[in-house]
Amino acid sequence: MNNIIDTKSIEFNEKSQNIGKLFNANSTKTSFSDVLEQSINAIESAEQNANEDSMQLAVGNVSDLAQLQINSLKATAMVQTTSQLTTRVVNAYKEIMQMQI
Repeated sequence: MNNIIDTKSIEFNEKSQNIGKLFNANSTKTSFSDVLEQSINAIESAEQNANEDSMQLAVGNVSDLAQLQINSLKATAMVQTTSQLTTRVVNAYKEIMQMQI
């Protein structure tokens, strides 16, 4: 019984050390504004691709209909996700502001 517990605790320690290494290796100290700006740029790019694809579809110059649909769904999913995250951030902010110190 003690062998099993020791083995599990060793496995847990190894896993926690690996996770710690991942966080330390990737800590390049990017600011929130940089992450937000990159996300907004990605959304704008996806929307532009979807708009260009829809224009090509309207003109009749579509070679890959599946890719057109994928680009459109990507843009839609990104906008919906951004909307949901914005709502959650605003709600979290409101809750924090209502806390009494």
